[in-house]
Formats: sequence, C-alpha cells, structure tokens
Amino acid sequence: MFDIIKKIWKTKTVTKTELLTEAPERFRGKPIFGSNECTGCQACTTACPAKAITFQQNDDAITVSLSYTTCIFCGICAEVCETNAIHITNEYRLATKNKNELTVNKQATFAKLLTAGKEV
Repeated sequence: MFDIIKKIWKTKTVTKTELLTEAPERFRGKPIFGSNECTGCQACTTACPAKAITFQQNDDAITVSLSYTTCIFCGICAEVCETNAIHITNEYRLATKNKNELTVNKQATFAKLLTAGKEV
C-alpha cells in the first residue's frame, strides 16, 4: 500500500478509471431471439462452436434454449440463421446472482414450423 502512495507522491497523478457506458458500434454482445420466425432448421445449433444453443422437442412445440454461461459471443448463430431470428446486440453486462437468468428459452409450435415448409 505504501508503494502506491509513494508512486502518487512522486508522479503527482492518480489513475482514474472511466466506466464504459456504451459498447462500441461493432461490438459483439449477447445474442437474442429477435423474432418469432424460427423454422426449426437447427442451423444455429450445428454452427455453434460452444454448443450453447439446444433444441428440445415436445408434443406440439420445439423449445430453443440459449445459454449465456457457455456462449462465447462469436455471432456465428446469427450469421447462419436463414430467417434472422437471432440478432447480436451490443449488450455486454450479464452479471447476475441467479444462474438460471442466463438461459433464454424460445418456443415454436409445430403448426408454425409446418407452414414454413419444414418437416419436423
């Protein structure tokens, strides 16, 4: 601690840290499901290098889960999505006290998937 005080006394400067209020324009933040146009093609699941996106099939719907705990924010999922259902945001503050808040679920019904021309 005295080393820090000596440095401040000698240099007459104190380092100030400025908080980053807004991310840069081309910053790759967290991916989100932006629209309800998911066709269930699972291109995002196969393209994800961290396997953060999973599909679960129920009786009449498919649930797409995105886990921010394993996501590496590469943006490949948004690039391969044919319907642009996944978007990359500039949001980078993901701190939470509850780990369950870091998983996002999106449901698509079979009727919607069949009208999109995809067989499930």
